[in-house]
Amino acid sequence: MIITKADYGKYLVIKSKLVGDTFEKLSTLPGFKKWIGRDLLFDPTGANIDRIRKYFPEAEWDESASPALDQYISNLKEMEANIKMKKSELPSNDDYDFKTKPFEHQRKAFYMSRDKKAFALLMEQGTGKTKVIIDNAAYLYAKGEITSLVVIAPNGVHRNWLKEIDIHMPEWCIRKSFYYSSGMTKKRIEEYDAVLGSSECLKIFTFNVEAFTSPKAIYYMQKILVSNKTMLVVDESSRIKRPGAKRTKIITKFGKQADYKRIMTGTPVTKGPEDVYSQFKFLDPQVLGYDSFYSFRARYCVMGGFENKQIISYQNVDELTRNIEGHSFRVLKKDCLDLPDKIYQRHYVEMTAKQKKLYQTMKKSFVAELEGNMIEAPEAITRLLRLQQILCGWFPSEEGLSQIDDKNPRIEALKEILSDIDSKVIIWARFKADLRAIERALGDLAVSYHGDVTTDARELAVDRFQNDPSIRYFIGQPQSGGIGLTLTAADYAIYYSNSFDLEQRMQSEDRCHRIGTKNNVTYIDIETRKSVDSKIIKALREKKNLADVITKDPISLFMSEEENE
Repeated sequence: MIITKADYGKYLVIKSKLVGDTFEKLSTLPGFKKWIGRDLLFDPTGANIDRIRKYFPEAEWDESASPALDQYISNLKEMEANIKMKKSELPSNDDYDFKTKPFEHQRKAFYMSRDKKAFALLMEQGTGKTKVIIDNAAYLYAKGEITSLVVIAPNGVHRNWLKEIDIHMPEWCIRKSFYYSSGMTKKRIEEYDAVLGSSECLKIFTFNVEAFTSPKAIYYMQKILVSNKTMLVVDESSRIKRPGAKRTKIITKFGKQADYKRIMTGTPVTKGPEDVYSQFKFLDPQVLGYDSFYSFRARYCVMGGFENKQIISYQNVDELTRNIEGHSFRVLKKDCLDLPDKIYQRHYVEMTAKQKKLYQTMKKSFVAELEGNMIEAPEAITRLLRLQQILCGWFPSEEGLSQIDDKNPRIEALKEILSDIDSKVIIWARFKADLRAIERALGDLAVSYHGDVTTDARELAVDRFQNDPSIRYFIGQPQSGGIGLTLTAADYAIYYSNSFDLEQRMQSEDRCHRIGTKNNVTYIDIETRKSVDSKIIKALREKKNLADVITKDPISLFMSEEENE
């Protein structure tokens, strides 16, 4: 068997005599392309090369094909070295001048990642992965390996990076910084050009991940990548886990132009192995060995359900874990930080007579629709949302939300909880109507952080909550304020209304439970008994995503605990 390079593209060609079970073994290659006569065309991915070496160790790789084999072997060696390093002792004396003293897990992450072209920091929220990236960048700049650092982060968080850089980046690392914002004025364009055109310094650019729906943001990013040796970082990389999403495709394309790449997330997987595909494809397709999502899915996911299009279970997970382990550093807070405990409580609130009547009527209608197969899982989530709005005191209609009663029992419950707390509190709420009601109830004692608050006002809100004794409450939405913020001034977090998204819940919890936390943190869920509230909170506490629960058994979420027994 001889393996050569195709004359007309990136593919490899196997020239082989098809004897015995050779055909069967070759035709099951991941990423199998097609037969050309008696020759097989295939993608030079790690998975393919691994399979060929396993089944056909006698195969001869000619000069045109050997670079693909060499790259595979190099990646394999790097993976083994990384795994070995995780178990080895760190140097007793640092050869890098840290500005801020690292924790031991941060030192290990730094030494494992600093020279790697592609690496994942899978560090739980609050363990200090931002500092590791900053030290990475300064180290590579000092070596002459990069001239720019580009960070893609969630909206609001991208500006916070510049503050973290000032805290952690060594003074000897001269730098100039710029954060991208939509609606670039002439003055802002001039500032961007000044940073881009500077020399003898590390150029730092931060973009919010949502910006790349705009051609302008893409244009400015391309200018950076073309003219610099860049380390490209995706903060909260779970935002690019959907392979078909336009944003994912754009950012993956950027990655191909970057010299060094990093991804950061504390929650790389919320559903299953399929979540890691796009994140690691951005880093390097060779890490997972698949350049096609469908080939990857065929290897690690078991399909079933309607028209065999649903993932019903997983396979070869140990193999996938080992591949990722060789190119990443994973740490949980419980393993590396002596943080105070998390304490979970529930505060129960009763519905008014009007709420109860509306709730029961709407619930019966939804259950009838589900039993009659009139709606599917996505519509069931919308129905669940409507019931949740009623529990929060709002009647949903085509015109929007209207208040059910003059006095909202959930607001009264919040006031009751706060009257017993003599420290700072974060209040998370899902609906804009809830946020406005809470703001009216708490007045000048509170600051707000949500979609209707400007970027500058958000920054001020965080600063005042952390440092101003007169500010006792932080009002936010998990979908906008639950990521990338440090709110360690709080000892309590109240969930006035919960998001269905597990990742949002975990992220928001960790705003106040991270490096710098001194006291136990208490999380209080406001709950209406025998309602969807109970189901939502139970699922989130059990680390389940509501979308998955609804897909498997939608009716159960609309039933009370007693009705299900």
